Order: sequence, then C-alpha cells, then structure tokens
Amino acid sequence: MTLRRAGAALIVLLALAGLAVLAHRPLLRAAGQVLVVEDPRERADAIVVVAGSTPSREETAAGLFREGWAPRVLVSRQAVSGRVQRLIEMGVRRLDFQGESVAALEQYGVPRDAIVTLDEPVEITETELRAVAAAARDRGWQRLILVTTQFHARRVHVIWRRESGGIEGRLAVVPDECGDGAWWRRRRCSEAVLHEYLGLLALYLHVSSLMR
Repeated sequence: MTLRRAGAALIVLLALAGLAVLAHRPLLRAAGQVLVVEDPRERADAIVVVAGSTPSREETAAGLFREGWAPRVLVSRQAVSGRVQRLIEMGVRRLDFQGESVAALEQYGVPRDAIVTLDEPVEITETELRAVAAAARDRGWQRLILVTTQFHARRVHVIWRRESGGIEGRLAVVPDECGDGAWWRRRRCSEAVLHEYLGLLALYLHVSSLMR
C-alpha cells in the first residue's frame, strides 16, 4: 500500500465523517451502531477480559462467570512504554494492569484459582488476541466469550476472525454511557468512535498491503 493510496483512503474516511456530520443524527447513530457486535450467549471454555477499561470489563466478565457461562476467566498482561517502565524501576510509579484486573475480578466474586493469566506482554489488541488464541489452542479450548466495550467490539470481531485459527469467539459488550445512541454529544465517546474507525482503517490497509 503506497502512501498516496493510504492518504486517499484517509481522505475518503474524513469525507464520510463530514457527510455524517451534515446528515447529523441518523448517520451518526448508524456509525456508532456499526461498531457494536454482540453474540447470543452460549457456554464457553473461558471468558476473556480484553485489556482496557478496568474495572468495567472485569465486572461484566465476573457477572458472566457467576451466571455459569464459563468455568474460568482469562486476563492478558499489558505492556508498558519504556518511559513508564523506567519510572517503575526507579520506584517513582507502580503500575500493574494485570494485577489490577485480577484484583478487580476477585472483588467481583471470581475465585483466584478460576483466573488464568498470560505471561507474555501485549501492546495492542492484535497481539493480545493472537496470544489469547495461542493459549486457547494449547489448552484445547473450543469456544471463548470475549468481553470488551461496545465500540471496540467490531474491531475485536475482525481481529479474532483473522487470529483465532477456528476457535469460536462470542462477543459480550460492556454497557456504558456511550450506549444511549447519541455518542457524538460526549467527548470520550466521540474519541472512542474515531479511534475505532481509524483502527479498522489500519486493519484494512494492513490486509490490503499483504495482498499485493
């Protein structure tokens, strides 16, 4: 994928966003709805807390665990930047995303022996889901419930189809303030929608470049 084509794709995306603003509510609401993917519940081998938004994703995952949809909950280990790692080593800042996730799950009623943790640090959703899929294959799991925020769900769905190797992944979304259909009225929700569309564009460009 050339820089010219990448630039053209970004221009198209921005043009579509501009049209959405002009059309206002119907198109804006539809743009948000496109990102939301949620599957019917089925019993699974594990519930996966896709990294981020602690403790809301942990709360939803724990609720699914208590309802008996899976016997265990899996959390990954988020990588930290070099700058943050230096602060941790200096004792200036303590940061343990995985530990916070585990602690939140325990607070919500998931026993420690039902929590599976991954050792490999992951930086982005693609590497995280790749590691989750590898762990599932190693353990012989056939179906997972992937817990994430509603606007993140479409990108998780796309990545999982690419990385899962045939392991079934069912999406469960976390309800939040962005779910009222008027996401453009809140800055945090607007930033989340823009971030996800840019992420999907990056996935598309990556796939297209590999096909050339």
